[in-house]
Amino acid sequence: MATWSREAVLTLYRTLLRQGRGLHYTDREFYFNFIRQEFRKNQHLKCREDKERQLEKGQAFLHSKLGGLI
Repeated sequence: MATWSREAVLTLYRTLLRQGRGLHYTDREFYFNFIRQEFRKNQHLKCREDKERQLEKGQAFLHSKLGGLI
């Protein structure tokens, strides 16, 4: 299980945005808006388990080559 911390979330966010710069065949703006929307939607989570679940979800998306986008 991923350990939630502010630093871990910011690192994931920055990494996802950085990886999005390399997209060639996908609408980059759609991708960037999707990432921002997901992080904003989950920024007010209170339960630590929910935060860790969302962090794991983001890491899985990153490690699955951005959900198959590249």
